[in-house]
Amino acid sequence: MKFRSKNANCVRAMYFLYEKLFAIDPLYTSSNMWWDALAYDWHCDNRNRSNGGEDLSMQDVMFETLERILGLSSRDSQGAALHGLGHLHHPNTVEAINAYLKRNPRLDSEMANYARAASRFEVL
Repeated sequence: MKFRSKNANCVRAMYFLYEKLFAIDPLYTSSNMWWDALAYDWHCDNRNRSNGGEDLSMQDVMFETLERILGLSSRDSQGAALHGLGHLHHPNTVEAINAYLKRNPRLDSEMANYARAASRFEVL
């Protein structure tokens, strides 16, 4: 069963923020740093999926949303999704980023290297 709550629905709706706004105008660093406020708690171990409950379910919802954003054609949105994935520490991050790299074999080296860093959770 998919997790449903107002918080989860809000996070899922962020896909449309990227699709309709940030893909057109990333607003300087806003689109890239958006996920810091949401995902950084998992990076700092303030939240941990092993706690279960909302720590687990919201991490999954954020991961699903970031993975969808990674599928947008906007390079800025893809970079923002990689940034968020690099902070979220979801167990499926490596798999998702490897799939992204496979789907995008013509990525420039800067973006490909950033993707690899995100898969190692080494983004700032």
